Amino acid sequence: MASRRANGVAIREIRKALGISQTALAAAVGVDKSAMSRIENGTQQPKPETLLKICGRLGVPIDAITSSVADPEPKARVS
Repeated sequence: MASRRANGVAIREIRKALGISQTALAAAVGVDKSAMSRIENGTQQPKPETLLKICGRLGVPIDAITSSVADPEPKARVS
């Protein structure tokens, strides 16, 4: 699972790509704008039901937000 910050960045990027304002997304999922800002900034973890509502409103599967991305700098292998 990706970090809270990565999850928030994914939510923000998808939201912006769809042209949805932070205020509109917050209203659609039942949180205030400041809570949505904290979620997108990674300082607040959304409740599971809120995360599902966010995914539903954005029209993406939960994996689109919570999947971790590959580490761009692989660690050295220990033999």
